[in-house]
Amino acid sequence: MIFDEWSQFSKYTALLPDVAEAIIDFQRKATPDMPGGTTELGTPLAKASVFNSKTNEDISKSVWEIHHDYADIQTLLLGTELNRYRTPEGLSPKMEFNEKDDYQLFLPERLEDSLLLTLTPARFAIYLPNEAHMTSIAVGGTSIPIKKIVFKIHKSLFR
Repeated sequence: MIFDEWSQFSKYTALLPDVAEAIIDFQRKATPDMPGGTTELGTPLAKASVFNSKTNEDISKSVWEIHHDYADIQTLLLGTELNRYRTPEGLSPKMEFNEKDDYQLFLPERLEDSLLLTLTPARFAIYLPNEAHMTSIAVGGTSIPIKKIVFKIHKSLFR
């Protein structure tokens, strides 16, 4: 897991030499009023999805999520949300792993030994394959609308 400011993203471009410039370019052009949808980033193995959502005020309705083949780079265009991060060991699956869509969900437990992050439009979090993450949690317990970008990057593109 990596958590940092977008102004520092250049420190991580060596990890993603084939798609770093496409991520930077997409992020630079992204605005809160841009339409939702998915854009390929120069290869079918990397894409950016923009969507409107809202934060979840009831953490008991949240889920842990992992991926095996793709990393998530998550950021916001609008709003603020809390994210949690931890290893998946000890979590109770809510479903079997979905191979086609590369994800598995887990019950919202083991919060006490997780890392809490505040995601804003100025920050990003990179969740690598097999790292459990819980996102879109309301700050202060009050749900707000958010606009989010999730970059999906295949593990083969990481160096």
